[in-house]
Amino acid sequence: MNNKKISTTSVILLTASMIASNTVIGFADELKKDETVYSILKSNGDVDENIVSTWIKGDSKLGEIKDKSELSNIKNLNGDEKPAIDGDNITWNVGEDDLYYRGESNKTLPIDVNIKYELDGKKVNPEDIQGKSGKIKMIISLKNNELRSVNVDGKDRDIYVPFMTATEVIIPRDNFKDINVNSGKVLDDGKNSDITFVSLPGFKESLELDEDLINMMNLKDTLIIEGETTNFKNPDIFIVATPNNLDLDEVNEDTKLSDLKNSLKELKEGGVDLLSGAKQLADGNSELSKNYANFDKGVKTLDNGAGTLNSGIKQLSDGTSQLTTGANDLSSGLNQLNSSQGEFQSGVSTYTSSVGQLYNAYGGINTGIQSAYQGSTKLMEGINSGASGLDSLLASTNQIDDVASKINLIIETVNAIQVPKDQQGLKDSLLQKGREISGGLNQIAEGQREGISQLKGGMGELAAGASTLNQGLAQLNSGSVTFYDNFGKLNGSSNTLNDGSKKLKDATGTIYDGSQTLSSGVGSLGKGVDALTKGGSTLKAGTSELSRNSNKIVDGTNELSKGSKELYDGTKKLKEDGLDKLYDEGNKTIGELDGAVEVKDKMVEISKAYNNYGGISEGMEGNVKFVMKTQDNNTDNENDDKGKVSENSKEDSSVVKGWFKKLFNK
Repeated sequence: MNNKKISTTSVILLTASMIASNTVIGFADELKKDETVYSILKSNGDVDENIVSTWIKGDSKLGEIKDKSELSNIKNLNGDEKPAIDGDNITWNVGEDDLYYRGESNKTLPIDVNIKYELDGKKVNPEDIQGKSGKIKMIISLKNNELRSVNVDGKDRDIYVPFMTATEVIIPRDNFKDINVNSGKVLDDGKNSDITFVSLPGFKESLELDEDLINMMNLKDTLIIEGETTNFKNPDIFIVATPNNLDLDEVNEDTKLSDLKNSLKELKEGGVDLLSGAKQLADGNSELSKNYANFDKGVKTLDNGAGTLNSGIKQLSDGTSQLTTGANDLSSGLNQLNSSQGEFQSGVSTYTSSVGQLYNAYGGINTGIQSAYQGSTKLMEGINSGASGLDSLLASTNQIDDVASKINLIIETVNAIQVPKDQQGLKDSLLQKGREISGGLNQIAEGQREGISQLKGGMGELAAGASTLNQGLAQLNSGSVTFYDNFGKLNGSSNTLNDGSKKLKDATGTIYDGSQTLSSGVGSLGKGVDALTKGGSTLKAGTSELSRNSNKIVDGTNELSKGSKELYDGTKKLKEDGLDKLYDEGNKTIGELDGAVEVKDKMVEISKAYNNYGGISEGMEGNVKFVMKTQDNNTDNENDDKGKVSENSKEDSSVVKGWFKKLFNK
C-alpha cells in the first residue's frame, strides 16, 4: 500500500491514530489483539486486495500462544518465529511481549465503497477520461454490510454494527477548480483541495429515523463532489472505519427524551409570540424605510447644491488667484516699462538725429551713382563706334590681297617674256623681287586680318561688359533714387517717432499708477475669496458626510425591512412547518425517539462483539479498524509498513465523540 500520500496532518492519519489509541485495557496476563485491515480499492470502489496487519500484545513474554486466523500468506514482521498452522488454528512461540504479523484475505469488508464518475453529465469510467476537461462529478457512497437482528422491547428489529467512517479526498488544484461538496469540509492549502467527510453508514436505518430528523442531523452516507476539471487525474481517496470509537455507552437512561418533548411544547407556544413580534417588527421597519427614503432625497439635493456651490467657489478662487498674479505682473511690468521709457526716448532722439545725418550723406552717394550711369552710357557708345572702325579696317586687307594678286600676274607675264641670256640674271632677279613683294603683301594681309579679328573679338567682349555695366548702373541708379526717396520718408517718420515716444512715456507713468491701485484691490478680493473657499469646502465636506451616512442608513433600513420580512416569513414557516408539526402528540418523529436509548444499548453490544476481521481466539480481547485507499499506479506498495501505527500519534477524539453524543443528549 502506498503511504507516501498520507501526511501526518491529514484527517485519515488523525482518525487512524485516534482509533489505534482505543485499544482495550485488560487485566494482567490478558492478550490483546489489534487488527488493521488495509484495502486497496479499484477506481470504482471494488476491493482489489486486502492485507491485514495484526498486533498481539501481552503484559509479559508471550511464549506459546494459541491464535485463530483465516488469513493466508501469514508472515512474521518483527521476528524470525514461524507459526504452526492447522486450518484456522495458529500456534506461535514468541520470546517477546508482542507480535506483529501480516496476512491476506478476500473476505467481504464490513463497509462497501461505491465510487462513480460523471463528466459533463454523462457516466464515465475514470480510466477513459484521463487528461480530459469539463464538469466533473464524483459520487462516493458507503454501505454497511454488518446487519444484525435484535429484540428491542419485545420487538425484532434489524440494526447495523455502528461503524464510524472518515473519508478524505485529495484533489490537486492544478487539475481541478471550483470544488463544491454536499457535505463535509473542504480545506485548501493552495496546492490541494482536501475534502473530509465523516459518516455513520446504517445508523439512521438502525434508529429508523424520520427523514426530517435525518436531514436535521445531517446523517449522509454519500459524498458528492462537483467541480471543473482542466486535466482529469484520479484523486487520492482514503477511508477509515472503526466500530469502537463512538462511546455509545455514555448515552443511558439519564438521557431524558421526555425533556425534549416538553421543550418542544414550550417552543411551539413561544413560536406564537415570536410570530406576532416578527410581524410588528416587519411592519415598523417597512414604514421606517419609506419615510427615511424621502429624507434621503432631501439630503442628496442638499449635497448636490453644496457641490455646485463649492465648484463655483473653486472657479472663482482659481480666477482670483490668476487675477492677482496678473495684476502683480502688470504692475511690475509697467514699473519696469516706466523706468525704461527715459532710456527709450533718449534712444529714439539719437536714432532720429542719426537718420537725418545718413539721409544727407546719401544725397551725395545718389548724385555719384547718377554721374557713373551717364559716363557708362557714353563709354558704351564709344566702344560701339570703335567696333565699326575695325570692320572698315578689316575690309582694307582685301585691297592688299588685290595688289598681291596683280603683282603675281606681272610676275607671270615677265616670266613668259624671252630675254637674252645676258639679261636672264636681271629677269630672274626681278622675278625674285616680285615674288618676295607678293609674298610679303600676303603675310601683311593675313597678319592684319588676324590681329584685327582678335581686336574685334576683344572689342565685342568690352562692348558686352560695357552694356552689362550700363544696365547695372541703370538699375542701381533707379534703386538709389527710390531708396533716397524712402530714406527721406524714414527721416520724416523718425521725427514723428520721437514725438510719440515722449507721449508714451507720459501715458506709461499714468498706467503704472493705476496698476498699483488695481493690485491693492485684487489682494483684498483674494482674501475674501480664500475665506469663502474654506467655508464652501467645510460645507461640502459636511453634506458629503451626511449623504454617505444617509446612504448607509437607507441601505440599513432597506436591509432591516427586508430582513424583518424574511424573519417574519421564516418565523411563520418555522412555526407552521416546523414547530407545529414537530410537536404533535401523534407525531411519528417524537414517537421514534422514545426507543432510541434501547436501540443504542443493542448497538453497543454488537459494536463490542465486532472485535476482529481475520479471526480471534477465545479469551483474547480484540480491536479492529479498516483503512482503505484507491489504487495509485505511479507508486510502489510499501507493505512492510502496514502493521505499524505509531504510538506517539495519539490525538484527542473528543470532538467526534461529542458530536455523536449530541445526537442523543439534545
